[in-house]
Amino acid sequence: MVSNSPPSTLTAESCREALKAVIDPEIFQNIVDLGLVYGIDVTAEQAVNVTMTLTTPHCPMGPQILENVEKTLKAAGANAVQVDVVWQPPWTPYSMTPELQKQLGILSEAPPEVEEIELLPPPPPAKKKGLLSRILGR
Repeated sequence: MVSNSPPSTLTAESCREALKAVIDPEIFQNIVDLGLVYGIDVTAEQAVNVTMTLTTPHCPMGPQILENVEKTLKAAGANAVQVDVVWQPPWTPYSMTPELQKQLGILSEAPPEVEEIELLPPPPPAKKKGLLSRILGR
C-alpha cells in the first residue's frame, strides 16, 4: 500500500522535487524547470529556506507563486518555510532546463548544421596592358 504521508526527513532534493508541483500560472510550467529556484536549504528542524526569483520584478502572479511554494513545502513536511526572492542573477529564458527550452521552441533539437564552403583559389592577377592596348582601348 502506498502512503501519502510526507517523508520523515526532508532534503534539498526532495524539496526540489516537491516544488515541481508549483506552476507559474502565466507560463504553465513548474518553477524548478523554469529555473526560478536558485537554492534550497533544509535545517535539522525541518525548516526550509528557498532562494528563488521570478521571471520579472513586476510579476503579477508572484504572490500566488510564493504562497504555493510555502504550501507545497509544508505539505511535504516542512515545519517552517522562508522564501527569499532575489533579483541577481536575473532570470532569463536560458535559465530553464534544456528540455523546457526545446519544448517552448527556445532551443532547437540540434544545433543548425553549417554547410562547408569550398574555398576557391583567388583568380590570377590581370595582365598588364601594353601601351598599344591602352591607346586603342582593348
